[in-house]
Amino acid sequence: MQIVGVASIKKMEREMPHSTREWFVGWWMVAASACSWCQTLNVVTEEYPPYNFQDAASKKISGMATEVVQEVLKRANLPYTLGIYPWARAYQIAQDAPNVLIYSIGRNEQRETLFKWVDAIAPYDVYLYRLKSRPDIEVAQVADIQRYRVGAVRDDVRAQYLEKAQVPLDLVVSDGTNANKLALRRIDMFPIDELAMVALYKREGLDPESVVKVFKLESLSAGLYMAFSLKTSDDIVRKCRLALAEIKKDGTFEKIRSKYLK
Repeated sequence: MQIVGVASIKKMEREMPHSTREWFVGWWMVAASACSWCQTLNVVTEEYPPYNFQDAASKKISGMATEVVQEVLKRANLPYTLGIYPWARAYQIAQDAPNVLIYSIGRNEQRETLFKWVDAIAPYDVYLYRLKSRPDIEVAQVADIQRYRVGAVRDDVRAQYLEKAQVPLDLVVSDGTNANKLALRRIDMFPIDELAMVALYKREGLDPESVVKVFKLESLSAGLYMAFSLKTSDDIVRKCRLALAEIKKDGTFEKIRSKYLK
């Protein structure tokens, strides 16, 4: 198929009769607009059950947030590929490449201008957890956290929040590593969402009853989002916002959410 350059198109336009030129310009604008929709989106996420995770046997990516995102893209009629990566890599891809959708991503001031935000797709209540056998660990305010060894996932919103609060961190690539390091007492605490903690511990073969909440990080407990890279068409973002609002309105969102809250 021959690719027609912009200069050739302009030359063709000048040589056309006026009425034909008006039709051609209208057609070209519609075609150009349609091209922004025909791009296959690159959807990236991380292993963070129950929101997004990959089944070990089938390799299928599922979860509460995954189902919401897939329903949004289905209603928006947008083709996509879906991949699961370590968080730092997914986060970088979503900043560097065009037509990338990332989820489940926490929203903060540091990230506000890095992405085109759609809306919240899952609840998110973040606590610091310690071993039940360590009652000596006490936190009454954020400043108290600085006294302890705290694990966090690199480039994660929880790590960014604690770094801003000048908390020294033991950075790792996944929450599974944090959970195991806590069990071995190599760290004192780590932050994680309440639902994710239970799913994570079961997945790692650890006992969720072995840990307890120490302190809620209120500033982080504001929902998980889906967001697009800056090099993504505003029309695509708008279409997804409308589709997400629709599934929240018609009960689909709550139906998906309730499956994972039982």
